[in-house]
Amino acid sequence: MKFITIRKNNFNREDPLKISSSSLLKYAGFEEYEGFEDILDNFRYVSGRRFHNSDTSKYSLPNDKTELDRLELSHGLLKHAFDGNYSSPMHDQLKDGITVLDIGCGTGKWTIENAVEYPQSTFVGIDMSPIFPTEDRPQNAGFIECNVLYGLPFPSNTFDFIHQRLLHAAFTEEQWMKVIKEIMRVLKPSGYVEFLELDGLNFNNSGPRTKEIMNKVKQFYMAKNICLNVPAKLKGFMDSTGRLGKVSIENRILPVGSWGDTFGELMLEYISMSFESYSVIMTRKFKFTEQEYRKLFSDFIQEVEKRQLSLTYTRFFAQKIH
Repeated sequence: MKFITIRKNNFNREDPLKISSSSLLKYAGFEEYEGFEDILDNFRYVSGRRFHNSDTSKYSLPNDKTELDRLELSHGLLKHAFDGNYSSPMHDQLKDGITVLDIGCGTGKWTIENAVEYPQSTFVGIDMSPIFPTEDRPQNAGFIECNVLYGLPFPSNTFDFIHQRLLHAAFTEEQWMKVIKEIMRVLKPSGYVEFLELDGLNFNNSGPRTKEIMNKVKQFYMAKNICLNVPAKLKGFMDSTGRLGKVSIENRILPVGSWGDTFGELMLEYISMSFESYSVIMTRKFKFTEQEYRKLFSDFIQEVEKRQLSLTYTRFFAQKIH
């Protein structure tokens, strides 16, 4: 089945008119429109892994089946750790019916779960990779393929709630500011924005082998001018807009390894899948052989249990005041 694609230039984002939920769903692929494009050129393959094919994006991890499994596991772990899919005080509004945007929706797990739970609300996921399900999705959930760095293809003041998570390796600082400015544009006054991020390159209690891997990945991202340690900077980015009220922050320290019982073991599985995704960077950029990288990873596994590694995840949420 061919995915339906909607590009930024199909929609006048400066149109001051409000758009209805049905219009949002039309733009999210529920009706046929002229000008939709095929996705054959959206992917490229490196060392057997599939990646996006956008020259403007700095996001470097794959988007193949293995990566999708990793993202699905991540969703379940974060939902459990934070006792739900969001922290913003939006439950009553979601029950009554509002419009919600999920930026960088990936597999659509967050979008679809919430669409099922809140059938009166309309959910739109956007991502530059068209990996959102095309079948068996609720009728109040849709998808638009777009790169947020080109701007959000919606009129101003469209959404009541905007969600974005785990794009800590995707943007430069300048791009973060650009994205947040666009979020402010399409978020309605009194609406909420919520981010969930981590400093994925710094494990708590890291040992020498863990640091060796992470330092190499950090070198790779620094060469691309990626904004590192996003949780330490994100509140400042949000405050700098001058359009948000108090930024609320929630932290969770998630154990990695069997010392954290079943949850920790699942976190280790998730991290192992992440390191598998990093293997392309390590073997092609830093010239590790496959065997050398496997040995490095094996040493990391030993450090996980010996040093009781963990990662800190942080949610930021705030209300637009004007």
